[in-house]
This record gives sequence, C-alpha cells and structure tokens, in this order.
Amino acid sequence: MPLTGHPIVTRLTGAMKLNAADIERLAAIFERDLSFRKREELVVQGSEFRNLCFVKDGYAIRYRLLRSGKRQILKLILPGDVIGFPVSFFDRSSYAVVAVSDLTYAACSFDSYVRLCYEQPQFGLVLSWLAAQEAATYAEHIVNLGRRTPVERLAHLLLEIHGRLLEVGLADAARFDLPFSQEVMADALGLSVPHLNRVIQQLRADRLITSTSRLIDLTDISGLRRLAQYEPMALATIPVLRIDDIGNRSE
Repeated sequence: MPLTGHPIVTRLTGAMKLNAADIERLAAIFERDLSFRKREELVVQGSEFRNLCFVKDGYAIRYRLLRSGKRQILKLILPGDVIGFPVSFFDRSSYAVVAVSDLTYAACSFDSYVRLCYEQPQFGLVLSWLAAQEAATYAEHIVNLGRRTPVERLAHLLLEIHGRLLEVGLADAARFDLPFSQEVMADALGLSVPHLNRVIQQLRADRLITSTSRLIDLTDISGLRRLAQYEPMALATIPVLRIDDIGNRSE
C-alpha cells in the first residue's frame, strides 16, 4: 500500500535517512487503510491489541477511565502518530483510544513490523527514536499536571500541539487549527471546562494568543514559551553507520 504523502513518512525521514526502497519495504507490510467515525473506539481498555496503526488523517485521544467514571487523557493523537504503541508490547491494554474526529490510519500487525525489524534493523531503531520522543512528551505532561499553574499548563499544551502539527506540515509558523473540544482540553489539563475558559481568556487578555472558533494564533510565541517554560527539543537524527564501521568498533 503506497505511503505517498503520509505524515508518518515525514516523521520517520526526520529521524533517519530512508530511501525510496526503504519506504516501499515499510509500505509492503501494511494490510489496509482503516477508517473510523468520530466517537468510535479504536482500542478497548483491558483488551489485547496487537497492531501498529499509523494515523493518516484525523484525531483521537488515549485515555484511562477509572471506576469512578473519571477520565484522564494520556495523549492527544495527531496525524503521524502511532496507535498501538506501547499497548502492543503488553498482553492487554491499560488504556483506551477513541476517535474525536473522523480518522483514517494505515494498519499492520505487530508481528509483521517485528519481522521487518529483523530484516531491516533501521525500522527498529526509528521506532525507538519515536518512543524516546513520546517519553519526553509524557514527562512534560507529568510536570504540567504536578507543578505548572493552569495558565502555564494551557500555554505549554498549545505550544506542544502546534509543534507536533508543524512537524508534519499541518500548521503555519504561528497559527494552527485546534482540533480538540474544550472538554477534551480540560481533561488533558486536569481542569474543569469553566476553569479552562477562564484560562483561555487570561491568555487572550495578556495578548499571547488570539482565537476564532478553533483557529489559534500564537501572537506572542516568545511570551508563551517564557510563561510555560517551554523548551522545544529537536529529535536527534539516527547516526548512519556502514557495516565496516560496525565491524571495526566490535574489534
């Protein structure tokens, strides 16, 4: 299945030099494109899930539902993200994933990807790089919920979403379409919807952002970064080693 124009190609080639043949080998393991409607569940909490799904279009959330009925959003899923990671590494899922818009992804079985890694080890490396990037994002979310003030949390999350959309060509230099509802944003930030509204108004009053419907203008990116103590980190590229280099290092 061709991956031309797929945002995951943008992410992978940003981490590692992959040629056309490499992309063809990756495309060969995908079985199909799957489409889901808004509010459809993609991963069921407590169930086995053994697929890697590379989001092409649309948005979803990864979340944990407690017995009390309270929901904690763990990740906002954007085009270019991988659904099934890290759940496919375990016997069952500790979280759920639900589409918050119509969504399309390219799917392959976890076993097919593992076989590809044995044949082409660079794909194992690149998945490790994406895992490191996700771990860094999770760390910032912990700091957000544990130590940042509500206005700092929102500023940081807006900058994160903008940066991730910019990485796959879905945002302008200082403008992007926020695809998530206020309810989703509030759950991701550990706030109530009324509290989130007050925080949005504070960012507007401080002339850090302007917004029309879901279009967000980051009118003062430097100010937002100072407020949120946001430090964008570029993912280091995977070193390219020749077989001769590997042999020499092992001697």
